[in-house]
Amino acid sequence: MTTNVAAREYSAEDLALFEEIKNGRTFDKGDELPPLYKKHLMNLLWMQGDSEYAGALGYMPWIEKAPDVKEKVLVAQITKDEMRHSQVIYKMLKDLGEDPEAHIENTEMGWKLDEDQINIGYNRMKNDFRVNIFYYQIKYWEDFILFNFLMDRAAGHQLEDTLHSSYTPWKKGIEGIYKEEVFHLTHGDTWIRKYSKDPEQIKFVQERLNLWWPRVMNVFGKTIGGANDIYVRLGLKKRTNKEVRDIFVAEIKEKCDEAGLVVPEWSEEENLAITL
Repeated sequence: MTTNVAAREYSAEDLALFEEIKNGRTFDKGDELPPLYKKHLMNLLWMQGDSEYAGALGYMPWIEKAPDVKEKVLVAQITKDEMRHSQVIYKMLKDLGEDPEAHIENTEMGWKLDEDQINIGYNRMKNDFRVNIFYYQIKYWEDFILFNFLMDRAAGHQLEDTLHSSYTPWKKGIEGIYKEEVFHLTHGDTWIRKYSKDPEQIKFVQERLNLWWPRVMNVFGKTIGGANDIYVRLGLKKRTNKEVRDIFVAEIKEKCDEAGLVVPEWSEEENLAITL
């Protein structure tokens, strides 16, 4: 595992904290959190809470637009799951002294980019903390399916690390969330297999996969000059961004090979270079 920690300066107190966490120290609800630990924990919780909430809002229109009644029920369940996930995370933030309700009231959590073909790289567009894939609109039913197939699978791989988190409330809260994300990606897998039997349909799915692929790859965060190493040292993540992304890509390539889809090329440097 390569890290950037040598380029950073930490206090003796921080270094002692890293060692304690490495040796099994955890934190529970109500514990006094070291400043460095609390800062990075809050970053991750806000990012997940806003992503779950914005994701639910993006899914809501597809309850009505889904192709049949069975799918409307499934989309409603997925939307409910995502909203519940946000509630779980926002409750943790509230316990840490934050005010999620005021935050939601003062942000445009339902805002989406108008342009379908745009790629914003790693850029942020609003004053919320969502992963920026949630700025894009879900224009077609195939996009919704690709969100399940790609994004929910990516989220599942990332949440695996949280099952080992040094922050106990987050670790416990993720257990139920993780199981539901697996259900969501299974829904995506089912539809991709269905599309693979129709040459015209899979052709369109390939077009939309080409569009969504860089957006999904960016959700793992930066590896070039990234700060995720500190999350590993604090026990908030188990693996680096690159390690999780590589596992995700290997799994997706296998699934795409089975369905007759081609995984597009992706360059982190190109996405870092995008300016708006």
